[in-house]
Amino acid sequence: MTKQNIAVLIIAAGYSSRMGDFKPLLPLGKMSALERLIETYQAHGIGHIYVVVGHRQSDIREVLKEENVSIVYNEDYDKGMFNSIQKGLQAMDETLSAFYMQPVDIPLIKAQTLECLYEAYEREGKGVIYPTFLGRKGHPPLIDMKYKEQILLSDGEGGLKKVLEAFCDDALHVKVYDQSVLMDMDTKEDYEALKAYGALHAPNEKECCAIMEFYGVDEHIIRHCEAVGKMVLVLLDECQLGFDKNTLFAAALLHDIARKEKNHALVGAQKLRAMGYEAIAKLIETHMDIEVDTHAPLNANEILFLADKLVNEDEVCGFEKRFAKALQKCEGNAEACDNIQKRLSAVKTIIAKIQILTCKDFPYG
Repeated sequence: MTKQNIAVLIIAAGYSSRMGDFKPLLPLGKMSALERLIETYQAHGIGHIYVVVGHRQSDIREVLKEENVSIVYNEDYDKGMFNSIQKGLQAMDETLSAFYMQPVDIPLIKAQTLECLYEAYEREGKGVIYPTFLGRKGHPPLIDMKYKEQILLSDGEGGLKKVLEAFCDDALHVKVYDQSVLMDMDTKEDYEALKAYGALHAPNEKECCAIMEFYGVDEHIIRHCEAVGKMVLVLLDECQLGFDKNTLFAAALLHDIARKEKNHALVGAQKLRAMGYEAIAKLIETHMDIEVDTHAPLNANEILFLADKLVNEDEVCGFEKRFAKALQKCEGNAEACDNIQKRLSAVKTIIAKIQILTCKDFPYG
């Protein structure tokens, strides 16, 4: 099984009546919702891309004239989404093994999420693979072609959901850390929320929770990360610097996802890189040990490093108490004590930078 046998069926045929604007062509960043989806599936390695059109089909054809996609016109698009799904299935290549059923109004799916679904399909051999985010089922499902005939023969009562419910024993729910599997744009408020979400360069707080759940992070470690996250926000507010708040906060929440592993800062950074979060990875890999240039401006890595050193488990205790406790614990181990002293020196240097910036004494000594 390879992705050469996998397709995506993007449904973009409806009126968008609840939105009050035409959803497929609404802008999200530098491209439309439909173009964004096509780009994501191409990044995932999907070459068989079918787009079912109906209302304003000529506008969509114009936008997609340079894209390598198959456009399927549904003259009965006013009969609803399930009719368009059936029309798209009828047009699909007979050699295909499975397809993602992708509504155009859920446009910010990540390629990594699609990869999770594909890997589960290939590994488990189930007929329907659903993404779930924090226990809620979302889109797109990945559906084996063995159910093509059942879908085509259905009268549409209850839609695709009703058809697939008959095969619940052949379904698999896959945990993903991508809230966009639940985010549609039925209303203008939904669309504004999607635009704000799409502008983020980091996972949001709920996605950070899902990532920690995905990697089985212990509850006491989660509490520590949450406390460090709060401290990061305090420091950012105190310093009034132009760092990316969302990225730093996410890095704080995720900095210890690999704490139980050797060299956990580097291992955690590798995990975040694999998810596509390079900026967070760079922050996490220096949260244990950092080289501080006294003469350079305060940077985001130093903020995360300091916040971590001001929190003992889930208690804000100040660096002096924390380092005194650490030195006492490592008494007799010269190498460990030397590393602790280096970290303490780094903390003091960072605090000195903050005091110069704020013209105030640092309150967490």
